[in-house]
Order: sequence, then C-alpha cells, then structure tokens
Amino acid sequence: MAGTHNYSVMIPTKNEEANLPFALASAVGRARAVFVLDSGSSDSTEKIARDSGAQFVFQPWLGYARQKNWGLDNLPITTPWVFILDADEVITETLAAELATVADTDQCQENGFYVNRFFVFLGKRIRHCGYYPSWNLRFFRHGKARYEEREVHEHMVVDGQVGYLKGEMEHNDRRGMEFYIAKHNHYSTLEASELFRIEKGTAEGTMAFSFFGGPIERRRWIKHKIWPRLPAKWLVRFGYMYFLRLGILDGLTGFHFCVFLASYEHQITLKLIELRGQRAASRINEQ
Repeated sequence: MAGTHNYSVMIPTKNEEANLPFALASAVGRARAVFVLDSGSSDSTEKIARDSGAQFVFQPWLGYARQKNWGLDNLPITTPWVFILDADEVITETLAAELATVADTDQCQENGFYVNRFFVFLGKRIRHCGYYPSWNLRFFRHGKARYEEREVHEHMVVDGQVGYLKGEMEHNDRRGMEFYIAKHNHYSTLEASELFRIEKGTAEGTMAFSFFGGPIERRRWIKHKIWPRLPAKWLVRFGYMYFLRLGILDGLTGFHFCVFLASYEHQITLKLIELRGQRAASRINEQ
C-alpha cells in the first residue's frame, strides 16, 4: 500500500463495532498491513474491518495470550515490525510518527518498545490513580516477542533489548459502563483463577520476576510475592490509587475510577475465597 510504513498492526476483536472504527482510523493508511483477528463477532465488526481496508481473519477464541500468539504465528505478516492494538485503543499522531521512524529506518538495537497509554473513564482522561503512566510493550520485531501464557492481563516477553517510545495510545471503551462492569466481572473470575493456581504452585508460563526489573516485571513481582499476603486488598488498592498515587487530583471522576477498581479487587477476593472453599470441600469428600 503506497504511503504506508514498514510495520503491521494486529487488532484482536469480538463485537467491537463501537470501538473499532476509531482504532482502524489510527492504523489503516499508516501501517503496511492491518489485521483484525476476530473470535466470533455477531455485530458489524467484520463489515467495519473489511470496509476500512483491513484484513479480517476469524479464529475461535483461545484465550487472551494464546489468541495473540496464534495471530503472530499464523497471520501473513511480512513486515519486520508489529504493533498490537486493542480495539478500544487509538494510536495518537505522535506515536504514529515514531512507529514510522523506527520501522522505516530499522537501525535501532531494540527488539521491542514500551508504549505509554492513558485511560478515558466517564469521558475524562485519568492522569493519576497509578494508571498513568501505563507502559505496555506493544511494538516489536516480528519473531522476537511472544505473550506469556496467562489467563488475563498477559504481558509481552521480548528476546533482546527493549526501549521506550514518547508517543502514547488512548484507551477509551465506548461500549458503556454496563459492558465495562461485565468485562471486569469476567476479568475478576480469571484473575482469581490465576491467583489460585499461584497459591497451589501450578501457574504455568510465568517468568522469574524481579523487583529490580522493568516496570511490568516489578509490578508482576509485587503481584506474585506481596499482594497475595495483604489483608483487605480492596481497601489497600483504593488507598494506593486515590491517595498515594494522587487519584484525588482527578476529581470526582478519579474517585469513581478508584472505587470501581477497588470493587473489582474485592470481586477477586470473594472468588478466590470461593475457590479455596471448593478445594477444601473436595479434599474432605476424597477422605
């Protein structure tokens, strides 16, 4: 495609008709190829993708990490660089310029780059709360990175050096609070299951994390080593986000955001208690 740059974009989707036009507008015409990797949409996601000029590919859902890894292994990606974009995200103009420079010159030593992301909640940008800056490794050399096998909140593992870009992504889910709450209810189930596996020592595909590594590695170290031992995690999370990470400066929207994430944390706790109870009952029945 004339005028495009030497990278591809992969967008995983399912029923994303409200968000996808914005994501595609930030990628089509800039990237050499844009792939919409769909797991069974029943809305107009496919039509929107094809009408935009993106390549639409169906793959039954494999899980958050496995779905993306399947795309990296099986999509006809011919560019040396790949960007993974969620359907509720947008590549800003500044970031698009950086991606073009890195991909077209291809002279850097890094095999992957972290990209900062800001959240829009109830129509307003979240500037604190521990959610900004929010670094995600999304841009990488094809074949040099894969997602760790984790049920939810998976992260990219890169073979080689990594760097940081200055441009940002916008995260803005336009499907409304009903969907946003339902999504986090589902996420809390997966998160509780993952923590339960960690407790049992059966979590697979995780890295040897260090507190002295990068921001993602440090965050995961805390999640594995410290977080499971804390009491009243929902209260700790609210205090951390609202006071320590200055969510109070985001006004009423920041308060709502911190309460929402604290309630999400409480859902995880309740579901983890339920899983422990089921295991205890199973052991009793086996005796």
